[in-house]
Amino acid sequence: MSKKVFTDKVKIKEYEPDMKPNYEGVNALLYSAVVCNQCHYAALDTEFENHVSPIYLDQIRDIQRKIKIPDNVSFSAERDHRAAILSYALAALFYEAKKQPCRTAEMYLRIAWLYRELKDKENEYKALARSLLSFEECYSKANISEEKEPMVIFYLGELSYRLGKMEDARRWFSILINKYRNSNSYYVKAGRDRWQEIKE
Repeated sequence: MSKKVFTDKVKIKEYEPDMKPNYEGVNALLYSAVVCNQCHYAALDTEFENHVSPIYLDQIRDIQRKIKIPDNVSFSAERDHRAAILSYALAALFYEAKKQPCRTAEMYLRIAWLYRELKDKENEYKALARSLLSFEECYSKANISEEKEPMVIFYLGELSYRLGKMEDARRWFSILINKYRNSNSYYVKAGRDRWQEIKE
């Protein structure tokens, strides 16, 4: 099983404008996806043991048959960025198979953050683009709760902004701050700040 990080060792130093956490000491971002070393099933640590509906088992088994993990990658040892990126990529495949586009989007977003830490802009933007596509599917097809919707709309705006789609960014941030003008959500506050930045 994947290595886990004890929460008392995790300390967030700051957040970037797209809510990427920067840690002091242990980088918890490297360990949030859990991977089974035998079958390579992967999911977020908070969801790894959740029941999987039988209707998705064929797709999951098909993915497991096709996965080839490099011999020098271990998910149970101390992780480097390469192993962490692979763990999120696996989780994205399984979330996609389980028809969970919101979670798929979050996995690609975390992959982008890890590439950012490596200063690999090309792969960061590729991952951001895939995250945006999945967030669009999440918004249009998933049954999003009112509590979660501000986060989804924020990332539709933020990722559009980072990918140079300024009209889309303005539209999404406008929807966010108008629909949730009285919300205390941190995503609404961050979206309002980004909206002001775009307008200036």
